[in-house]
Formats: sequence, structure tokens, C-alpha cells
Amino acid sequence: MKTYSDDEQRKKDEGEPSSYTPRSELPDEPEKETPPAYAVPEKCNVLEQMRISIVNPKQLIGLSFLKVSRFVRYAIFLSFLVVVMTSIVPMAATIAGFGGFNKLFKEKMPDFYVQDGVLTAKEKFSLTLGDYEIIMDTSEDEVSQDKFIGKFITIAIGKKRVQVVVSQNGFKEVALDYSVSSYFADGFTREDLVSAIPGFYVGLGIIVLVSMLWILGKYLLASLIYMLLSNVLVRQSGLDLTRGNVFRLCFYAQTIGILLVNLNQATGGFIPGLLISIVGIFITLRWILKTFVPYINPPTQQ
Repeated sequence: MKTYSDDEQRKKDEGEPSSYTPRSELPDEPEKETPPAYAVPEKCNVLEQMRISIVNPKQLIGLSFLKVSRFVRYAIFLSFLVVVMTSIVPMAATIAGFGGFNKLFKEKMPDFYVQDGVLTAKEKFSLTLGDYEIIMDTSEDEVSQDKFIGKFITIAIGKKRVQVVVSQNGFKEVALDYSVSSYFADGFTREDLVSAIPGFYVGLGIIVLVSMLWILGKYLLASLIYMLLSNVLVRQSGLDLTRGNVFRLCFYAQTIGILLVNLNQATGGFIPGLLISIVGIFITLRWILKTFVPYINPPTQQ
């Protein structure tokens, strides 16, 4: 073997040392983690969240890990969709049907006037706007509840009292009860009502917003109840879920039930309300169970 006393000469004869390293000597590459089966895209929009909630209960866990802001957007979207189905569309159709409030008040509403805190009208009047109804009956001091259709909100105007009644699942509760003079000054007539039409549209907008908040609060409360019922499943599954995760999961699990109940209501209630509510609860519990079962009884590997 030739020896060198000069490194420069050796480099000229042998060239630069090779940078090649045998594969066997390379460090092992870290293995990429496989995402869990329930994983969903981080930027899952509200429509995709709804699709998953309806057709793929096994991914509800993944939805519960999305940012809270995405869950909030979904909850608001779903409650707004319910209001559109049950209130906005029927209300718009009714208003268009009678040609707007101007035509309604001038041609369809009977003449009335207020004197000494007493409302007097030539005949009875009722109007249904989506999930709301207005009744004017001056044959008695206050309108009896047996005359209500049973809409979500009823404004009942009698000879001396004005009531706002909320109806839910067959139960009626008087939310407001004031004298006629609290709403209408002496001398108030139908012509004054016509001049107040812009305020009616503002009022309808406020009612829609209140209804949306009511619906949202109702289903968030239901999610809390389902979360408490799911505690056993969560413990048995061994999944690392916080209460917030389970709460959001339970809200997503209600999606089918919420849509069924409110679609039935929007189409005239062909199925009794109590029955469709029971069906909705059953589907929600079934979806929650299908979410956790794969982790409680994992399939044996062959």
C-alpha cells in the first residue's frame, strides 16, 4: 500500500473522501403517526360537520376536538336553520299571501279603537305567522287560552288585557300579562297601526333573534343532559375526553333529531309532536352509543 507524507499529494491521488454512508449505518427514520379513525379535517366547515353528524357517528369524537370557535359556528348555524324552517319561511309566505302588512291592516283587520283603557273592535281577528299567532277578541277582558292554536308564541289581545303566551310540548306559560293601556294609548285606532308598520318588521326581526337564542339554549341544555348520561360510556371507552369534548359530541349527536322534529313542525306536524320527539331522543342516544362502542369492545385481531 502506498504511503504519503504529504496530505495534499494523497488528496490528488485519491480524491476527496466519499460522503456516501451505507443505508445500514443511517439512523432509523421516525415513523409517521397514523391519525385515529375518528379524525376529521381541522378546517371542517359547518356543512361538512353536519354531513358527518348525520351519516358517520364514529367521527363525532373527531368533531369534538375541533376548535371551540368552529363548534360555536355550527351551533349558531343549526339553530338559524331551525328558525328558517319553522318561522322565517312560513312567516314570509304568510306576509306575501296577504299582500304585506299595509294591505292586512287596511283591508282584513276590523276597525278598532281604544278608549279609557278598553279596546273595542267590530269583530274578532286572528293571524298566524309561522310559529306565531295574534288573536284579538274584545268579547272578554282577556282571551281565554282554549282559543289559542298552540303556536310557539301567542299574542292575545282582549278588551282589557294583552298577554304573550309561550307554548312548548303542549304546555302553555304566560310570559307577559299587561293592561291594554300599557300598549295602546287612548284614541289608538287602525290608522295608527298602519303608520307603525316599519316597527312591525323590526319587531319580527327581534322575535326571530329571540327564537334563535331560545332554540340554541334548549339544545345546549339537552347536550348537558346527554353528557351526564354518557359518563359511563366515556369511562369504559378509555378515551381521553374532557367534559367539553363530550358536551360538544352530544350536541353533534342531536343533529338528526333536531332536523326531524323541526321539519315535522314546519310541514304541519303530520307526526304527533311527542312521538317525533321520542324518535329524536332515541336516534341521539343511538348515535352516542355508536360513537363509543368500538372503543368499549374493540374487535379482536386475527
